[in-house]
Amino acid sequence: MPPNHIEAYPQITVPRLEDYDIDPVTGFLPPTPPLRRLSDPYYEPWESLLDIFHDLMLAGRLRECIGKLELLKTDRLKTPAEFRRAFLVLSILAHGYIWGNFEPVVDRLPACLAIPWVKVSAYLEVAPIVNHAAVVLWNWRLIFPNEPLCLNNLATLDTYSNTLDESWFYLVTTAIECIGSRALTAIVSAIQASRDANNKALIASLTDISKAISDIRDSLQRMYEKCDPYVFYWKVRPYLAGWENEDRLPKGIIYEGVDEVDEKGETIFRQYVGASAGQSALIQALDIALNVEHYPTNTNPKAKGHSNIFNALHSTSPKNSSSYPNNIPPVQAEHSITPRQPYLHKIRQNIPGPHRRFLEDLAKVAHIREYVMSQVDCSDGDDGDAEVAALVDVYNECLTRMNEFRNKHLQIVSVYIINQARKSGGLHFNSKDHAPSLDKGFSAGISTTNLIKTTVHRGTTAATTMENSTTTHSGTIKGTGGTDLMPFLKQMRDETASKEIYLEQ
Repeated sequence: MPPNHIEAYPQITVPRLEDYDIDPVTGFLPPTPPLRRLSDPYYEPWESLLDIFHDLMLAGRLRECIGKLELLKTDRLKTPAEFRRAFLVLSILAHGYIWGNFEPVVDRLPACLAIPWVKVSAYLEVAPIVNHAAVVLWNWRLIFPNEPLCLNNLATLDTYSNTLDESWFYLVTTAIECIGSRALTAIVSAIQASRDANNKALIASLTDISKAISDIRDSLQRMYEKCDPYVFYWKVRPYLAGWENEDRLPKGIIYEGVDEVDEKGETIFRQYVGASAGQSALIQALDIALNVEHYPTNTNPKAKGHSNIFNALHSTSPKNSSSYPNNIPPVQAEHSITPRQPYLHKIRQNIPGPHRRFLEDLAKVAHIREYVMSQVDCSDGDDGDAEVAALVDVYNECLTRMNEFRNKHLQIVSVYIINQARKSGGLHFNSKDHAPSLDKGFSAGISTTNLIKTTVHRGTTAATTMENSTTTHSGTIKGTGGTDLMPFLKQMRDETASKEIYLEQ
């Protein structure tokens, strides 16, 4: 290989994990367990409400109690761990308030939640909406503190439904994030090896990545053990939804006390996508490292002239907010889906700032696939051919493992969402199902959203309206992140497979 084989690549420093709030042992998880409670008595009103959250939801009195909550300032939150705890607490209370239980959905979030939630979100550099980080990265504790972090030694801090199924749903992903730390370390080593033209080191690093992905795949398979699809679909998933591309909240919601009217005096509604697996920086990092590109559904990259989709987002660190009204930064422009900035880029607004910047900087230096291709092009038929073939094999093996993971994810989506949505169509539910009866004339592919909007059903719940909004008139089922679920996931799988490198025989 000529010594100048990577001269065309920008000689940017390879990212160091510790510079991005990433731990070599726990990955994107904090290295110590998240706070179980805010210790400052000033924030006891938030924590006390969360203590009886499930009781209040069952009694239908959460909104009443939140309505009596005083507005607390955020200036007594001092550490990142405290801000993360505050974000989780406010996310649980806010989504419980908006979606309710046996209550109509509301589109106004009271100032006592909205103002601190927006401020805490600005500190963490995420949108004020429940996200993957809140329920997965910052929502766990060790059952036995002296034992390692693994799925059999984890418990959640808080849930919406108070079910073991919801806890298991989060904890499987928490364990995956911890396993992924090995992949992150190997990614950095692989990038450095490709820069050094060290094929042996690159093969070793890619082998480590492949093994980590295999373990991630196997951990995902454990979802079936203790998370019932019915419980997930009807009791958990509704509360993870956001207020963008959402039929129940077509305009979004009003964050009272934050930005209620614009310069024309018109009410401002904010729209954000809800929590989704796509917000895992781990999976995005693996795609970036392997140079797997994802485009908007049903687009042709070649026809549209797509370039590398991992161009960095123009993210900014939170500024001093003291000059803003109510000390709250103005609304940032929403990221729309374009050929150069698809959905997975858009939802980076839901990924914590340091982790998002890691993805952006990783994209600037990850040229592993290009390096492997250059080795194939420069192969001259000597003894180096075996090494190049091994390099190609292990790179392709990483892609195979990623596709196996994506197939497992597709199967889970089919069991936990698609099948549940289909079973609900045209059926009459008992009261214990927490959903109103559907007329026999309605089929699984037809939404009853209009019926729900015009009639307040005594049995209407977040779960009921979730079903009505996520099954569209065309039969398309949307994810909590607002995507057309199955086409989106299948395309991601196919885009992964398309990066496989073939050697001429």
